[in-house]
Amino acid sequence: MTKPEVVTHEQLTNPAGEQSAGMARGQAFAHDGVWCGYADIPGGASTGWHHHGDYATYSYITDGEMTVEFGPGGQEMVVARAGDSVYIPAHLVHRETVVDSGGAGFLVRTGGTGATVHNVDGPDTTPGTAQR
Repeated sequence: MTKPEVVTHEQLTNPAGEQSAGMARGQAFAHDGVWCGYADIPGGASTGWHHHGDYATYSYITDGEMTVEFGPGGQEMVVARAGDSVYIPAHLVHRETVVDSGGAGFLVRTGGTGATVHNVDGPDTTPGTAQR
């Protein structure tokens, strides 16, 4: 490509890309091992358990607040709010949850190879392992 590429708001918010239950992902770009897009989670939703394969994920929370659950049995969590940035390592099984009265949106940039979303039944219960 020899010029800038623009993805409109309408293109981004009507996703056809890889999805997990409870969230809508809109792909802006997928070039040379990099995926960039937007995700939206409505109030009261929990996404399905998933990981991003070989992709490390970097997110900027644009609005709202969400909890990211992970770890053995899904027992660990962090809270991310508008203005925060979140890093999720490759292969980390996790899910996002939003309170009933909220909603959350975030910009996502990932880098790696292969599929960017792997939906799974849940996190492994053994510390230090990832379910693939």
